[in-house]
Amino acid sequence: MSSPEFDYSQAFDRNIGWLTKHEQEKLRGICVAIAGLGGAGGFQAQALARLGVGKYRIADPDTFEISNRNRQIGATESTVGHPKATTIRDMILAINPTASVEIYPECFSTANAGAILESADVAIDGIDFFSIDDKILFFQECRKRGIPAITSCPLGFGASLMVFSPQGMTFEDYFNFRPDMSEKDKRNSFAFGLSPSPLCLSYMNPDAFGSDNKRAASVVPGLMLVGALTATEVVKLVTHMARPNSCPHVYQIDLMTQRVSKKYYRWGMRGPWMRCKKALALKWVEYKRRRHASNPSLAASPPDEHKQTGSARHAVS
Repeated sequence: MSSPEFDYSQAFDRNIGWLTKHEQEKLRGICVAIAGLGGAGGFQAQALARLGVGKYRIADPDTFEISNRNRQIGATESTVGHPKATTIRDMILAINPTASVEIYPECFSTANAGAILESADVAIDGIDFFSIDDKILFFQECRKRGIPAITSCPLGFGASLMVFSPQGMTFEDYFNFRPDMSEKDKRNSFAFGLSPSPLCLSYMNPDAFGSDNKRAASVVPGLMLVGALTATEVVKLVTHMARPNSCPHVYQIDLMTQRVSKKYYRWGMRGPWMRCKKALALKWVEYKRRRHASNPSLAASPPDEHKQTGSARHAVS
């Protein structure tokens, strides 16, 4: 509940200058649906709350664990065992007591899709990386309702961003998901589609992505970028300050290598070159994994890789 002294205009006054008062009021009036409130969803919710977004529908069935501490904004000593949905709701309301936050302490599903997405202006995918079928359902339901949907994923010390327009390429077509694919193949296709320009491979340890044990390494700078990228895209979609580039446009940034990639993949990951590139990338990762297993002391990257300087480090690839 809003405190008597809370003043929305004063709380978000420092946004004005980069946003107009009219644009700020637009953000105040929109509804954002967020499915998944862990690493990505938590930072996305915080960034949107500090932009002054006024209405939320948020969903997550899990509770915080100590293993979330390194990367999830809601994970603290005091929230161990607490539901993520109520914790993130409380965080939003602590920033903006006038916000409306509906919580769904459950997985996104066909049963609750209508309630979560009803009258949402933008939908955000924060669903766990390994729950590919849930992600597919989420984007199908958004498209069915004409809602633009955003996915942003941490990739080492960087992140990628994609916006799926209701009129553009579908989630399944971009990632080249097929009904006969195994869960592991779906995860590999999703991972490669998120990072078609492998900006983080130079420093990635082969154990960072374990598709068999459902463990993916993640560090907080990448997740903070996810929040920033997603919030900026919401501003673009709502205020039209800039034109959002929907999929098959893919944007990637890596802070460790100081590289940026902004590309358009006409056929998504279905094109022959991207299918070949994916196969080569998977072979490279498997080679590095075997090599690392045989000699764990090996560095994740060539000795001179991190010492690179000059224009090559700053080039758009």
